[in-house]
Amino acid sequence: MSRRTIPVAAALALTSALLVGCTSGSGGQSTSGGGSPGGQAAGTGAAGAPAVTATPTPTAASDLTALPLRAFVPSDDEAKTLDKAEGLLAQDCMHRLGFGGWQPPSTGPTAKPADVANQYGYLDEAQAAQYGFRSAAGVKGKPADGPKLDPAQFTAETGATSVTDSKQVGGNVPDGGCFGEAGRKIDEGLTKPTGSVYEDLMSESYQRTDVDPRVVAGTKAWADCMKQKGYSYSSPQALSTESWGATVTQREIDTAKADVACTKQTNLPGIAFGVQSAIQQQQIAQHQQQLKAQRDFVDARLRKAADVLKSRGQ
Repeated sequence: MSRRTIPVAAALALTSALLVGCTSGSGGQSTSGGGSPGGQAAGTGAAGAPAVTATPTPTAASDLTALPLRAFVPSDDEAKTLDKAEGLLAQDCMHRLGFGGWQPPSTGPTAKPADVANQYGYLDEAQAAQYGFRSAAGVKGKPADGPKLDPAQFTAETGATSVTDSKQVGGNVPDGGCFGEAGRKIDEGLTKPTGSVYEDLMSESYQRTDVDPRVVAGTKAWADCMKQKGYSYSSPQALSTESWGATVTQREIDTAKADVACTKQTNLPGIAFGVQSAIQQQQIAQHQQQLKAQRDFVDARLRKAADVLKSRGQ
């Protein structure tokens, strides 16, 4: 799911807008007005657990990508723009180092998130019925190996001695190789935020979601559903520790189909997404300044990238 560049002011307002249009789901979730950050959801008894304004009913993994915090990092389309600009700058460097035929990697369409089992259940019945808990690519095997890696080219691209040795070679090869040089040119003159506020908050939101009473209750409902179907698992995560064997078996397929049925019956992914979105709304309200600096840096990099592309007639 791609998103357009989001101005900082709009990104800060996104905390409520992203959930508009979601339908009320199962699991007894509150769908009333939002409440203040750090507020208590009705009936949860959980101090500090933010109220959920709406609970979606997802039908595919792609329905679960637009978490509020993601507004502060490059979208898929924005990442492609940055990659393309850095690739062109790296190309200048590679040609300078003697690799006259080198061209930047192509930036193809973004792959749709695979509808396979995750920590909050499985949604694709057709996938489960054919591949169990595995992806189609995993069952069909990996594609044939591409062209053999040229060690000298790899060193020029990355600055590393080899794939197994990250020590920088120095000399005519810039630090980090040509891609390192390209990134520094995009960042030149920009103020890069210190720390890793986005990564820290995203990690925290996952941890808080896992222990939120609403998600715990949804997980128990999922486990009860599975038990009624003859499967004893405490959570969807427990399925990932099962040894399914080298090939897909009927047992795996039957278990995967039960997972899909119970995931849809309990709407565990929707409950977890609604809770995590509410947690992230709270985080954004508490860390507006740091997140604004993060988004300002992204937007500045995008402007620099656009200048590079324009200078190359792209």
